[in-house]
Amino acid sequence: MGSMTQKIKIVYYLYEVKDEPLGNYAKAVESKLGRFVRLVNPDEYTLMTNFKSILGTSKEVYVIEIRNDINRWFYLTKGVNGLEKPKAAYEYEIGKEEAFEAVFREIAEGSAHGKLGVDKFSAMLQLLLWGGFLFLSYLGYKNDELEWINSFLPLVLLLSGLIEGFRRGYKKRKK
Repeated sequence: MGSMTQKIKIVYYLYEVKDEPLGNYAKAVESKLGRFVRLVNPDEYTLMTNFKSILGTSKEVYVIEIRNDINRWFYLTKGVNGLEKPKAAYEYEIGKEEAFEAVFREIAEGSAHGKLGVDKFSAMLQLLLWGGFLFLSYLGYKNDELEWINSFLPLVLLLSGLIEGFRRGYKKRKK
């Protein structure tokens, strides 16, 4: 386990079907996919296992979820052509082996289209940390009495590294 040599991208699309049977909508989606794996109401382990089997040499895989009030159908494929705009779309960039489990747990539990809280919070914290340090460094440059502030650069670097270490091993962004 640990760090991977290349990052893998998972593109997740969510479609909610309200006014027609799920099977009819699924046929329309299937006609726009190449080769795919369809899973009905899978758990995270089933999703992850099938994902790894379809991944092969590709570094990008699409996870398409079609749901209604009763069922959830998932399609795993390497490419999509001409799909309509989904209700939600996210792109996961995975850099650690351990992150696969977290990503597929999030997708299987249905919380993938939730808030982007952890990433935004850590990015804002780092931005505030670096912005504050640069501002204080400027004041130290202009004022000899505040010159000692520049000695805190190693501490700022350490804190920034710790914050980055708390990240989940993947980046998530709206697509």
